[in-house]
Amino acid sequence: MADICRFKFKDGINSDLIESKIALAILSAEGVFGQAKVRLNAAYIVSKNKAVIDVSNEVGEHIAQVFTRFMTEEVGEKRFIVERIKEKDSGGAG
Repeated sequence: MADICRFKFKDGINSDLIESKIALAILSAEGVFGQAKVRLNAAYIVSKNKAVIDVSNEVGEHIAQVFTRFMTEEVGEKRFIVERIKEKDSGGAG
């Protein structure tokens, strides 16, 4: 299962801004890890005033860190919260 960072933004912060800052964070990750590695490892979703980034690998960690910095600079740290959630293994076959 994936570890994720869940971002919740206060009212007035639209999904277009969130998407554009994640896109810039992904571009940053491509500069560090290469386009192919990012394409294979990056995963996120944005819905209204929320975003979730898969941080179960170094690419996702980088994206989440850069995105957090971009959003702190753009809207201020008091206008959003971020939670890291470790999903537990469901105990599947093995």
